Amino acid sequence: MNRPKLIIAAWLLLLVPTLLLGVGAWQLLKSESERFAQRELQTAAARLATVAGNIELAVAEVEDGLMQRLISFEGGDLAQLLADWRQENPLVRNVFIWQPGSGLTYPNPEMPASDEEQIFIRRYLPLFSGELDWQQPVADRMPAATPSAANRIAADSILSERKELRQLASRALIASESSAAPGATGVMGEGGWRSWYADDQLHLIGWYQPADGIQLYGVELEMMALLSRLLGSLSPAIDGNESLALFDGSNHIFHQSGAFEITAQSNPSASRSLSGLPHWKLNIYTGSGEKTPESAFLLIGSLLTGSFVVAILLGGSLLLWQAVRNHRDARQKTSFVSNVSHELKTPLTTIRMYAELLGEGKIDSAQKQHSYLQTIIRESQRLTRLVNNILDFSRLEQGHKTFNYSDFDLIELLEDILLQQSLRLDEAGLKLIKQLETDPLPIHGDRDAIEQILLNLIDNAIKYAAQGGELIVDLRSNPDKIELSLTDRGPGIPSSQRQKIFDKFHRLDSSLTSSQPGAGLGLSIARQLARGMGGELRCTARETGGTCFCLSLPLDKEPS
Repeated sequence: MNRPKLIIAAWLLLLVPTLLLGVGAWQLLKSESERFAQRELQTAAARLATVAGNIELAVAEVEDGLMQRLISFEGGDLAQLLADWRQENPLVRNVFIWQPGSGLTYPNPEMPASDEEQIFIRRYLPLFSGELDWQQPVADRMPAATPSAANRIAADSILSERKELRQLASRALIASESSAAPGATGVMGEGGWRSWYADDQLHLIGWYQPADGIQLYGVELEMMALLSRLLGSLSPAIDGNESLALFDGSNHIFHQSGAFEITAQSNPSASRSLSGLPHWKLNIYTGSGEKTPESAFLLIGSLLTGSFVVAILLGGSLLLWQAVRNHRDARQKTSFVSNVSHELKTPLTTIRMYAELLGEGKIDSAQKQHSYLQTIIRESQRLTRLVNNILDFSRLEQGHKTFNYSDFDLIELLEDILLQQSLRLDEAGLKLIKQLETDPLPIHGDRDAIEQILLNLIDNAIKYAAQGGELIVDLRSNPDKIELSLTDRGPGIPSSQRQKIFDKFHRLDSSLTSSQPGAGLGLSIARQLARGMGGELRCTARETGGTCFCLSLPLDKEPS
């Protein structure tokens, strides 16, 4: 046999087994992909059931709390108690007193005190006139849609047990509170909640009628305040390749969160109706939101076969290294976009909702208006910090970051920053302990960069060390540099992670960090800014428990 034939034979001996291996791998991939897709759908349905259950229970807890307060009013100056309650509770939109046979007695239907009361009376006129019963219709007590049989798995049984326990507690609520109310006879009254659609919007109205049956009184729930409390339930259970969407009764997206944007053409992997919000539903989307067709499996199999041939002929090690690097970069990019998008959407959603409430002029209480404005200001400041982090990260990655050096008093800058952040620290339960020098401390550096470093470190303490109860800010100086440390009593950072936390996109894998949103950029940006000014940012352990971040900066010279 001559040399060309030997070469051809060698190629065939190499190529044929490789093709056979590729075909077998393609068949295995197809089978495993189908099984994995089915498991992914089941997992998504279980996760959706958990999130939906949490929302339903949260709504039920709010309703139970308001009903308990309604029952406690029995026997008092009812109109005045209800009016005071409406002013102090942001969840209460309107209150009313109704008598069988006489109709509405409060607010006065003949002389409403405001446009809001007039709209309220007109909205529920069929109830107040006696045309409709106060009990919730049977058709609205059950969900309008349920997941497919393939997606009804163990999570449903867990949620049903939780709902049964809450229902038992709800039935006991009226009996216990009625007997405990002043002047109670021990005979249980009757109460409940009714959903109501008007002007293409869902409303919830709760009512209670004491055992004497003389009058019936109740409350209309402030839906925007309720829904703002529920938005936090839409994110913690979401996987990195999923998105959730909450649809209102008009089938419009009220809120969405997750790894990608949901459009009208997206097909959900699973859908659930919300018993606490009739005609509203919660959808979960996996991947791009579209189911993978069978042709995609054939394409993947063909690519896999070709990759085997190329790997054996040209060297699998190079391809493996390239694939690992690409996968890591793609995952980091996806995680970064997902986390940043979620962090930006959360303050924007809160600002929009409270601004709409103020803009519609429905908030009569000056206390409520002040509280809403403070929330808008706080969320705007949070949004500014997030945008600054993103801009700094982009400039540092591209090598375009420039530092604007000037002479300023570091003590004055620290006092201003700590004063601005005092409210956030108080709300987080962190006691601020300042150990600063009393004399001015002139320094030559970038004022904005130092402020950004401190804000990132304070954010880090609020997110992960609030349980420690204190934050110590200590400043020490010597002839050529300053040492600024922020020390907390949080859970601490393992020694093996104290350098990795400064890597971009790196986050500790723990229950504490998983419950907090973030892109893993704050500490990385802080260290790069510190080094760009000729300084350093280090992480050390506190002897009595907790973490210390120490920032060192030169006093009077600009780095070369």
